[in-house]
Amino acid sequence: MKKSDFFGGIVILILFLVPAANITAQSWWWGSTTTSSTANNTPSQTNPPVSGGGGALGCGTCTWYGTEYPLCCTTSSGWGRENNMSCISRSACEGAGQTVSGGGSGGTATTTSTWEWSSTTTTTSNQGSTTTSTSGSGGENTMGYCGCSMAENVANGYRAVGGRRMWGGYGTGGMVVQNWTDPNSGSWQLFDRQADKYGKPGAVWVQICIFSQGATYDEVKRMIAAARQHAAPGATIYITGQPLYPEGNVCSLAGGADGPPSTDRLAQQAGNDSSLNVIYSGTFTLRNSEVADGCHANSAGEQSLGNRAVEKWGR
Repeated sequence: MKKSDFFGGIVILILFLVPAANITAQSWWWGSTTTSSTANNTPSQTNPPVSGGGGALGCGTCTWYGTEYPLCCTTSSGWGRENNMSCISRSACEGAGQTVSGGGSGGTATTTSTWEWSSTTTTTSNQGSTTTSTSGSGGENTMGYCGCSMAENVANGYRAVGGRRMWGGYGTGGMVVQNWTDPNSGSWQLFDRQADKYGKPGAVWVQICIFSQGATYDEVKRMIAAARQHAAPGATIYITGQPLYPEGNVCSLAGGADGPPSTDRLAQQAGNDSSLNVIYSGTFTLRNSEVADGCHANSAGEQSLGNRAVEKWGR
């Protein structure tokens, strides 16, 4: 037998046993992603908050400071996005001292996104099932944010408790949603100066912050679109409202008692909108003893907010 015939036979055998396999380099993609699918076993599309022991994804629920959210089925840390729904990992829920309930195998068709940096995606297909996985970790100053002084409270607290991934405060006081809807606004110019210093961020936290006039969902969508323009290609977008006050404090700057909760509702709406591809990251809260002036955090409040940010997005 000729040597060429021998090696040709090996190639044919490999192609027969492995119908399809490919490895694709992919840069500027933020997310630790695992996608798998099998026929006739797709979780429901119910959006958080959720009720019921199995959770919207079939893997249980996390009672996160009084509100139930789906537990992620494959995301191992922080908050993620699976089947076009925001979810929280079991480790993040339990690590914050919150209650996990329910569980089970649930459906297997899931798409997961977390904060971790990835430079390579490997895809293998065989007999109709597909698995995609990525890995990596975020670096210092690789996550930006846009919001008002309340976002700055979070960012300063995050740095104070040792967080390094997200930028520290950079002078965003008074910059509510309407300041961020125009991608050419002075607020985005300020953001760009931070990006010039650290590089365009591969993840951005969008905080919905309001004055008494509130904000519309269309304005929130424009803010998200502008964030994508100023971030690195393929950046992960996280979204939250401004902090809530579970002990009854009223922030008059935000329009009274329903102002802050309205920002959380808008954030949830965006997180549930698959066309936006953003991750709702739950709530921030301030106790009365952590409030300096009726709205903003004092030093203890900033530390509390910073710890919550670490729970959500890592250090």
